[in-house]
Amino acid sequence: MKKLNKAQRLIFLLGIIGTLVGLYGKFNGWEHNDYFPIFYSGMSFMWIAFLPSGKTCCNWFKKRTKSVEA
Repeated sequence: MKKLNKAQRLIFLLGIIGTLVGLYGKFNGWEHNDYFPIFYSGMSFMWIAFLPSGKTCCNWFKKRTKSVEA
């Protein structure tokens, strides 16, 4: 597991908190529309923290141009 920077740790922590609040709501009888968006957002934040940073660029669909020499 790679070392996370401060922003990634914060996003991961928010994801854990959101997931726990969603689980708390599920088991305490909240309506589905009340707890599920919180739970889903928390789960999404937890894996977003591990995405590569914006410093690298990978564009697989970029057109490759051939240099034409005369």
